[in-house]
Amino acid sequence: MAVADPLLAVTLTRLPNPEVQLGALGVVKALANFLESPIIMVLHASTALSGWGPSRRALSRFVTLLASLLSLIFLALSLPWLHAWLTGPVYSLVPEVAAATRPALLLMCLWPAIIAWRRIHQGQLILQGRGKFMGMASLWRVAAFALTLGLGSRLNLAGAALGALALMSGLLLEALLVVYWTGQAPLPESAPSKNLPSDLSGVSSYYAPLALTMLLMWGGRAALVAVLARARDSELALAAWSASWGFVILIANLSRMVQQLVIKYARQVPASRLAALGVLAGGSCSLMLTALGHSQPGQMLLKSLIGRDPALLVEAQRVVAFSLMVPLLVALQNVLQGFCIVAGRNTWVNGAGLAGVTATLVMANWGVSQSWPGATAGAAAVALGLLVEVSLLAFFRPWRAAAGSQDV
Repeated sequence: MAVADPLLAVTLTRLPNPEVQLGALGVVKALANFLESPIIMVLHASTALSGWGPSRRALSRFVTLLASLLSLIFLALSLPWLHAWLTGPVYSLVPEVAAATRPALLLMCLWPAIIAWRRIHQGQLILQGRGKFMGMASLWRVAAFALTLGLGSRLNLAGAALGALALMSGLLLEALLVVYWTGQAPLPESAPSKNLPSDLSGVSSYYAPLALTMLLMWGGRAALVAVLARARDSELALAAWSASWGFVILIANLSRMVQQLVIKYARQVPASRLAALGVLAGGSCSLMLTALGHSQPGQMLLKSLIGRDPALLVEAQRVVAFSLMVPLLVALQNVLQGFCIVAGRNTWVNGAGLAGVTATLVMANWGVSQSWPGATAGAAAVALGLLVEVSLLAFFRPWRAAAGSQDV
């Protein structure tokens, strides 16, 4: 799914006003991720709760209410006075970038609702042991996304609006396929459990710490974009961040699903083996990113994807250089968070996430105040924030709490 960002960069850098359109789409995507953040952990909750009917039904009601509220908030951001406040005092966008954000905001207003709908069914696919269908749905998502980008570029649509339309079309097709395939097999039904919530209030209490974790992380990323908008090279910084950070996340996200394996197997597989899997996955992805940033073929690929803007290319290369350890840190973050979730120590995840976000924003503000290029400051700040979060999670030793009396 992470190939969306590189494809967006490839397309938008070849359309008119690439820096303006990439910057606008970067702001909208940051807001979309922030409003999506409370329902990101629905996948984890669905994996944990959908095996028991009362919990599954209560989770479904809870997610419907939460996703509806988030989509209404997203829609409200396109109202003239709210949009003026958002693009002015909050993000300090130049008029051209600010104007380009509004159509994209309107097009993406249902983003949180469709994400939630998809993720609750993805968790059920995992319980059914049919995770391969998640990958198949993602491939169809990429196909629909790429087709929309291709058609829109031929019609010469505005870049930010085209990016939003492509993101929504791909997501909708993926969600429809996931729901369809979930309905093709029965869910495994576990025995009633007093440890699982069975009503709306119980699910709310269970889910709140998980939602807060993602709200902190993606709220920090949205705030980071506001910091970059105040850099000395603000327009270039926003465009470079939107274009190049996608390459980093494309590789880093390859290791994210280790968390689902930890949640599912923490009490069956030695913690050392699960940790080794995370290190192997994350380390391999960091090596891939290193090759992209430092080998001649990687440089040629990056140049072909970014386009012909030399300033944009230089900033993209700097972002990659400062992000070489990000995939490994993301893998370790997900492994440790998985142990915390299994142990029911979600407050540990929140505390570490808050420390990481704080470190990220402090570092970014310092870099911008020192007149660093904005995108470079952002990449260094994210890497530092992840390092702080992983170090704090490791200090808690969540694998011991997850294993209980099991000898790992």
